[in-house]
Amino acid sequence: MIKKQRIAGRPTKIVRLPRCSGLPKTKALLMYHAQLKKHNRLGAGRFLSQRIISIGTDNSWFNAQIIPRNPAWVPVTNANYVWYSGNLSAENAVISTRFSLSQRRAILAASLFLSVDNYAVVIINGVPVVYDAPQNTPPFYNTGRTFNVRRFLRQGRNDIVIIAFNFGGPRSDAAPAGVAARLDIQLSSLRR
Repeated sequence: MIKKQRIAGRPTKIVRLPRCSGLPKTKALLMYHAQLKKHNRLGAGRFLSQRIISIGTDNSWFNAQIIPRNPAWVPVTNANYVWYSGNLSAENAVISTRFSLSQRRAILAASLFLSVDNYAVVIINGVPVVYDAPQNTPPFYNTGRTFNVRRFLRQGRNDIVIIAFNFGGPRSDAAPAGVAARLDIQLSSLRR
């Protein structure tokens, strides 16, 4: 935290958020919107109306291709490790999914489990939810993390974009990279 002197003599605190791989939030949001444009050409996505929903990364995610799980990575129930389908050796992967939730059900709870080697930005409906600083710490990505994302979801259409990064260069056998995510949503009973 940096203290900056104001003209009136009162110090003001400026909080600097971490930058992800030198990636400013504005660039991350530009990548998010570019991904949505591609989705718009493909169609509406999935409509989900059941009460308990689990959406895990797999080949159905846009730009995603399932890769073998590295033995050091945590197994993720109902999700596969994926990377950018256009280039499995890429330094980063931009993957996404679109789905619609019933207008007749309230969102009671929602969590996102994320395991990424090495770090990621996750944007849900235009809001950066996860914004990791660049790092190469195995305990950080080997165990995975869970985030409460209920307030970022909405009835109707939802978009999730994950920008995953491999620390130190292209993905290879010597420098593995992968991302697995699972979104668990609990909806209310149908409203009349």
